[in-house]
Amino acid sequence: MKALKRFFLSRKTVLWLISLILVTVVAAYFVPQRFSATPANIAKWNSEHPALVVFINSVGLDHLYTTPWFAFLLFMFFVSITLSTYEQIKVAMKKTFELQEMRETQGISINSSLEQIVLSMKKQGYMKIARNKGVVRFVKHPWSYWGSVLFHSGIVLVIASSLLIVLTQRRGQINLAEGEVFPARSPLIGEEKGILAENLLLPEAVKIEEINPEFWETDHLKHLSSVVSFIDPEGRTKKYELAINKIANYQGVRIYQGRTFGNTFLVVLSGKDGNEFRMRLDMEYPAKRDKPSYDNFEYEGLPFLLKAKYFADADKKTMDSSNPLLVLRLVNGEKIIGEVPLRLGESGQLGPYKAALVNARKWSGIILLDITGMPGIFIGFFIIIAGIGLTYFLPPSEIYLIKSGGGFSLLCRGGRFESLYMEEFEGIYKTLGGRKSE
Repeated sequence: MKALKRFFLSRKTVLWLISLILVTVVAAYFVPQRFSATPANIAKWNSEHPALVVFINSVGLDHLYTTPWFAFLLFMFFVSITLSTYEQIKVAMKKTFELQEMRETQGISINSSLEQIVLSMKKQGYMKIARNKGVVRFVKHPWSYWGSVLFHSGIVLVIASSLLIVLTQRRGQINLAEGEVFPARSPLIGEEKGILAENLLLPEAVKIEEINPEFWETDHLKHLSSVVSFIDPEGRTKKYELAINKIANYQGVRIYQGRTFGNTFLVVLSGKDGNEFRMRLDMEYPAKRDKPSYDNFEYEGLPFLLKAKYFADADKKTMDSSNPLLVLRLVNGEKIIGEVPLRLGESGQLGPYKAALVNARKWSGIILLDITGMPGIFIGFFIIIAGIGLTYFLPPSEIYLIKSGGGFSLLCRGGRFESLYMEEFEGIYKTLGGRKSE
């Protein structure tokens, strides 16, 4: 047990654990995470870094915060910092309530009575801490000895809360078009969950009533909001308004407005043989009014790849339009079989098929998050700051009153930044009539 304790308290162990955690977190910043990145962004990143894909998938670096090995790293660090905090408590207890080792043997003789000395110490803010065998110890700011304890305790709370989040968090996304209903207890898109967590299944159906994007003159997204309804088994609804900075809370689950949105197109392909393909094309919103959004689709039974692009406005004059232009292309390998532009309600020939754009609606992503432990992280950081403040802004100073023959001598010592207290010490000596011992 002693060897294990030495291992966890070793500076080398602590530095290695901190380094590994920082490296993995930084790596996860550069690798798109399944939950926060869109499938298109993940596919693009994978195509640009093909040599890393196998390694990333094997170690779970694309969902770092729900991997067992990251939880293990946090647990190891938690054990190490908890043991260190316990050691810091023992040191603080000793410094606060016991006489410290006195390396200096010579003090300054004082021509004052014990009552005068004690009164003078109190006026200067010193507290009597310990007394033993003719030695009385006074300390100014004795609580500062606990600054390191607070600092370490705050880190313990932050790590414990982070570990709780990693083990129990549940998160996922719903992509819905206006008027579409997501059935109760259906699996979410891109769901991630902690090692100890169950799947996040909503007990009520979800419906997006409306989606309202707003754009700047530069075509950048200015604001995105939506109205979401939860429908219980009896048909009663409860509406929430969501926005980028407006969060709703539903039965302990926080609901966010996602940044992904676009248009959903219902396309029907009809062949001469009577076969019909009813396709739903969910495409992200274009970045500019004169630049299209692209995506590729494969459907069972359709022998060709369907490539699609669309402009937010058929006339390319605005970003907020109810008249989008969809362009479909059938491709067989590198050969183009056919191409047709479609507006809402239009139809045209697409290779061997007649293509019709039946409907077009806006869609948006809604993020659902069930997470426990975030308050602990904020409180932990507050405790860390408090510990730093005590340590560096209220450093302790000590004065020892030593029984010497028929009188007393004083020995003053500063903790951190001793030079800051030299003037104060000299004033105390002068007030009490101090003189150097021979």
